[in-house]
Amino acid sequence: MKSKNLIILALIVVAVGAYILLVERHRPTSEEMRTEVDKVLQDFDRDEVIGIVIERDSGRVRLEKVGEAWRLREPVDFSADESAVSSTLGTLANLEAERRLAADEIDPAAYGLDDPPIEIRLRTGDGSETVLEVGNEIPLGSKRALRLAGADEIVVVPGWFISDIEREVDDWRSREVVDITEDQVASIDIGAGEDRIRAVRLHDRWQLLDPVEDLGDRDHLRSLVSDFDSLHIEEFLDDLVDPKDLGLDLPEYEITLIRTDGGEPLRLDLGSTREGESGTEVACRRGDGEFFWASERVRTRLSKAPVLWRSKKVMPFETWDVEGLRLSRGGDAVEIEQIDGLWRFAGDSAEADYTAVQDRLRRLADLEATDYDLMAPMTAEIGRAEVALEAADDEAEGRVVIFEFFEPLARGGRAMVRVSGRNNVMGVQVADVDVILGDLESLRPNPPEQDVADGE
Repeated sequence: MKSKNLIILALIVVAVGAYILLVERHRPTSEEMRTEVDKVLQDFDRDEVIGIVIERDSGRVRLEKVGEAWRLREPVDFSADESAVSSTLGTLANLEAERRLAADEIDPAAYGLDDPPIEIRLRTGDGSETVLEVGNEIPLGSKRALRLAGADEIVVVPGWFISDIEREVDDWRSREVVDITEDQVASIDIGAGEDRIRAVRLHDRWQLLDPVEDLGDRDHLRSLVSDFDSLHIEEFLDDLVDPKDLGLDLPEYEITLIRTDGGEPLRLDLGSTREGESGTEVACRRGDGEFFWASERVRTRLSKAPVLWRSKKVMPFETWDVEGLRLSRGGDAVEIEQIDGLWRFAGDSAEADYTAVQDRLRRLADLEATDYDLMAPMTAEIGRAEVALEAADDEAEGRVVIFEFFEPLARGGRAMVRVSGRNNVMGVQVADVDVILGDLESLRPNPPEQDVADGE
């Protein structure tokens, strides 16, 4: 009987524990329930709001959610400051009543609610609308009286929330010129007078289309996108603007960024410069007619000569992406592969000297061209390096990059290299080639000793 009672008690304990775990712990606490009751906007989900209208003495403000972004529609049409909108919605969602007064207890006119100086309309995706009337400031306490449209009750709340509602128009506007990262850019097109630079992004590489077809300078283009992302608007220009006065009738630079998601391209023209409080600023036109002054740091990178936008590195890659390496020179060749974090020789699986392998990979990844567009090699091949790279996140399979090295045309000259992925022959330092392809047996931790008889 005792065993039976113990089993029953154990089952009861398990059932109670499961109930607490699955049901009770998800219920709001007493404090949370009291807070929810005190809120002015009960059962309000800020994430459901797609429209905000604020009527106030200083003018009407209207904001609209377009996709996942907010846009200011009145008094001007401009991208909205997301943090300002988020702060305002958060303030309204958390606004708590300090007092609740029935209609027969108070004269609305005494609190400015007969003709409210501020009215806030919040529209949600299902078409419903919440209207909040805001009265005058109450003396001795800086509080405000509020009333939900259609309700008889008046609530008194702390007046600090009003700073979010009475922002200046420019404070509702985003000062970001563009919010974009490298992986969101499919291509860049830059016009500078008669010069044109066009580059497309292929996985982790940039390919130049103009002024030459060649591998683009990845570091330079990455930094350029970062510069665009950090551009900051210093002054909005809303009055009737004559583009000629801003040097935008014939812009110094005309830029188009195409997005990978197919969204609206960014079109940005840069014109005249001026000295502002925080440094040099440039006049900008975004799209068809948004004019403003912005920080001009991006112009420094744009001013690089078009021909120098091609990659100085022969074929950059990340050494940690390498899965296999084959080096050959003359009649000698070694092939190694990475297995469980170790480099091993293909065939006998003997362990290779990790440091020695990484040194050669780094030398290959950092190999720089001294000359471009050389004639097809007419000299003997020195050797080659084949690098097997693992597939990137947006690639179906990995790729193999082949470096072919050729003897210099003259003593003391540059060696030549031809690499898969670039349609030209480049000059490189002979010393770099010797490091990459030299003494292949030294890749073994303990090179075999030569038989004494071999030297006789």
